[in-house]
Amino acid sequence: MDVAATPTDLGGATAFVSVTAGADGSFTASAPVSFGAVVLTVSATKAGATAYAQRTVVGELTGGTTVLDVTDPDGDDHGPGTYAYPTAADFRPGALDLQRFQVITDDTTVYLRALLRDLTPTFGNAMGAQLLDVYVREPGAAPVSDRPAFPQRNHTLADGWTQRVGVQGFAAPVWLDASGASRGDAAVRASRSTRTITIALPRAAFGTPGSGWRFAVVLHGQDGFSPDQARGFAPAPQPFLFGVCAAGGTAPICAADPGTVPKAIDVITPPGTSQEVELDPTRGPVAIASVTVP
Repeated sequence: MDVAATPTDLGGATAFVSVTAGADGSFTASAPVSFGAVVLTVSATKAGATAYAQRTVVGELTGGTTVLDVTDPDGDDHGPGTYAYPTAADFRPGALDLQRFQVITDDTTVYLRALLRDLTPTFGNAMGAQLLDVYVREPGAAPVSDRPAFPQRNHTLADGWTQRVGVQGFAAPVWLDASGASRGDAAVRASRSTRTITIALPRAAFGTPGSGWRFAVVLHGQDGFSPDQARGFAPAPQPFLFGVCAAGGTAPICAADPGTVPKAIDVITPPGTSQEVELDPTRGPVAIASVTVP
């Protein structure tokens, strides 16, 4: 019996394991399963005849070195303090509530992992409600931009970025440098059981995160019908639009043009920074700050 394990999300060499089956045809073999999708091909050979079967399994992230690990308060999935979820039943409370962000590395891969309060599949997709952008600033790298993924996101990045990764449920991941050039392919795994979105990037192309690297994490609602892929706003929540405020809200932002407010339901803020203040456009242009690797 020959077992071949081929990682398809991250690429890499196929690992082979060979064992001999018992008289009744039963056998046991251990094959390496890395993060993401791995195709297992099991073939049997006897007396010149062969047969095979294939299965795809998905490996979770284990081990590695944690470079950055920051938490975010529960229940702050309201942007500047007033945003309200769309009213359609598809949008579950906590689906856009960041709780933790980690940067983990191993010998070949950098993993960006976000923990959410709820990751129930939406619109039939494991990441159907979420639009996650991670803006990365590598010290000394160029070029540097402060622009968001699309101008319609209505914010900038306070510390600038040299590469950006954007993931959602209904489109391929986007991984670009600040000039707009592709950095390569990213693998994404959304797990309902662990409530995590994990992005895996080849370390050779991403770089080796360390002291001084900066990460800005922005979570918003996905909308594939919008030019900027982000769900829009109405003054008060509608079935498929966020509300700038709940119905009857009286805060100054409630009078703002819904097309001008920042598309950011939850962000990871550095120590001493209030999300409600940072995302409030009535205080001036919105610039989202990064967290820094110590």
